Amino acid sequence: MKSLRKNGYQDTIITSGGVQEPEHALQLLDAGADFIMLTDGYVFSGPGLTKRINEALVDRLDFPTGAQDGWLAYWLFGLFILIGGFLAFLFSITTIILPYDENFLEMKRQLIWAFNDRVMFFMAHDRMTLAGTMISGGIVYMQLAKHGVKTGLKWAKQAIDIAAIIGFLGIFSFIGYGYFDWLHLIFWLVLLPVYIAGFWKTRGIKGTPSSTNRNNDITFKRGIYGQLAFVLLGFSFVIGGIVISIIGVTSIFVSTDLSYICMTPEMLNDFNEKLLPVLAHDRAGFGSALLSVGLLVLCLSLWGVQQGNRWVWWTYLVGGLPAFLAGIYIHFAIEYTTFIHLLPAYVALALYLIGLILSYPYFHKR
Repeated sequence: MKSLRKNGYQDTIITSGGVQEPEHALQLLDAGADFIMLTDGYVFSGPGLTKRINEALVDRLDFPTGAQDGWLAYWLFGLFILIGGFLAFLFSITTIILPYDENFLEMKRQLIWAFNDRVMFFMAHDRMTLAGTMISGGIVYMQLAKHGVKTGLKWAKQAIDIAAIIGFLGIFSFIGYGYFDWLHLIFWLVLLPVYIAGFWKTRGIKGTPSSTNRNNDITFKRGIYGQLAFVLLGFSFVIGGIVISIIGVTSIFVSTDLSYICMTPEMLNDFNEKLLPVLAHDRAGFGSALLSVGLLVLCLSLWGVQQGNRWVWWTYLVGGLPAFLAGIYIHFAIEYTTFIHLLPAYVALALYLIGLILSYPYFHKR
């Protein structure tokens, strides 16, 4: 191709095959190719080869980037969710239920403790897992805003928008059993204008990621398996959030829940007919939050894995710890340790650790 171009050949040159890594594509373009058809490369490098070639080209072109207006609103959106998560955590380890819960139940918490202390423990279990999920989600939102949206990356904005819109819609699942507390409404009303401001100011964002990765070396291959672990983790959170939300607005409990509480829903309803709506509200709220965070993790894993993106690895590490620590700790604290109930959490934790270990060299390689 080089000789053809040197001899004045001006027609289009299309190559086919022989591209197994980004470096091969760059060499063909340097030699004078106009179009590159990928064939066997998908076998050796996987379906992400086209994406990696594009990222390598963007890295070579080195487009200048300035701070994207509107990123701060997205960052504040994540900060408010983080603060809300900390407040929910504080309530879950102290009073568990709040005065407006008592007003709705027309009953003081002491009566529920006297009736069956495991009902209160069960409520603490749902509310602490929600708190950990909110804290994790807030951290991921803030990281995407600061390191993604601020630098003009369109995929970071899309990840925030997808998760936030689903999260806002999830508010309707809270009232599936007839209970909606005013604190959630206030929180929703605080978040909405901040999110709208970020959405509007960043509507013209169109930056695409770059990567210094050129070869299918051992670091890349291990990183791909780490990426797969995170993709599966995000997907499992999405499925789990949908399932938990559906349970929250239908049956409320799974069999292990009833075994732990040692009561049937009918017995709880006979005690206080408003108790089930409160429990359903907690469960549906946690399911909605888990779905939203799952979408964040899934988008981050599909779009944000580029060589040298240290901030992505730290987002996984710091963002994942609150959800796992709160979710697993509370089960042991209240002695709700049924293996089959905790199995999804154990599988998710294994995926999380595998992803962190295998992707570390790839994310930290210069």
